[in-house]
Amino acid sequence: MNLRECFEKGLLVKGRASEATVESTIRLAKHSIERAEGNFNMEYFDVAFTLAYQAMLHAARALLFRDGVKERSHACVVVYLKEKYRRNSRLIKYFNLLDSYRISRHEIVYRGGNIPREEASSVIEDAKDFLNTVENILKPQR
Repeated sequence: MNLRECFEKGLLVKGRASEATVESTIRLAKHSIERAEGNFNMEYFDVAFTLAYQAMLHAARALLFRDGVKERSHACVVVYLKEKYRRNSRLIKYFNLLDSYRISRHEIVYRGGNIPREEASSVIEDAKDFLNTVENILKPQR
């Protein structure tokens, strides 16, 4: 699916989001990371993985909201961000990770699955790094 199709199908919608919405979405990302770490410590690696993915998704959504776009599809979030930030190689790395984790999360949630400790740990670290990067992008506008 491409960006045009995401908008035509209503999976991405132009709309104004308030600064409060962007802020609350960042708070949700931070909360999800805290929960991911807590579940990791309890050795619930699949739950930690899905919460770390959720943190990355919330951080990504904050960028969309800032741009006046609302989403109804995790896949279209990635499509939009890859197009919007196509010249930023550091961000593209995170968008590729987010897309990969999206597919893995789908498998975990709908088919069950074991996640090794190392993989859960890696996703949590990626989520922290991505959130920090997004916060730095949003900072000048706050």
